[in-house]
Amino acid sequence: MNRRGLQYLAVIADMVKSRALPAGQRALVQKHFQELVANLNKEYRNSLASKFAITLGDEFQGLLTTSTVLPDLIWQSEEKFPDRQLRVGIGMGALDTPLQAYAINIDGPALHAGRDAIEAAKKSNLLGGVFSGMGSLDEVLNGIARQLWFHRSNWTKAQRTITNLLRKGMMQSEVAERLGISRQVVSKQVAASGWVTYAGAEKAWRIILRDYVDPMLRKKA
Repeated sequence: MNRRGLQYLAVIADMVKSRALPAGQRALVQKHFQELVANLNKEYRNSLASKFAITLGDEFQGLLTTSTVLPDLIWQSEEKFPDRQLRVGIGMGALDTPLQAYAINIDGPALHAGRDAIEAAKKSNLLGGVFSGMGSLDEVLNGIARQLWFHRSNWTKAQRTITNLLRKGMMQSEVAERLGISRQVVSKQVAASGWVTYAGAEKAWRIILRDYVDPMLRKKA
């Protein structure tokens, strides 16, 4: 397929304050970072124009051809590092250089927008994904991302475990059985986490990505 002039999504992720970790702990975090990148390349291989690559010790980037995987990609990345914070910048644009198998030695508006997004995340301590290069949709997507992150950042470990299973499609009764707890305990945790509100907001996020962002990706820049 001739991809010349098409638009892409550059995704850049950076771990917050990882360079301040003691040497031994940072080495372990970097190992897990490498595992995350390998898993992302495997799981999202059908959505990648250029595979994710570690560009610095604690940063990776890749190019996507669809935005619909972003909620899952961001969730999965956070799950890998429950005790660390990841900034994620997402930028849309064309490329000035040829595609590569891995997202290194490439440049163009997509990467510039992604870099603008990650810098905005650093400057204002914005987590959960920052979008740039999509016009008026930036404000909408960023607004939803902030709301979703606000919910996630306030979940307890138990709530995160439960919502993770619910997000995979389990019923509350199935979650209770899987975790060996009562249905009532699950119900209380679901209510306390605001899961219904969260799920509704994430569904709206997915619809916007599918119906408005993805069509932009299929158009020539």
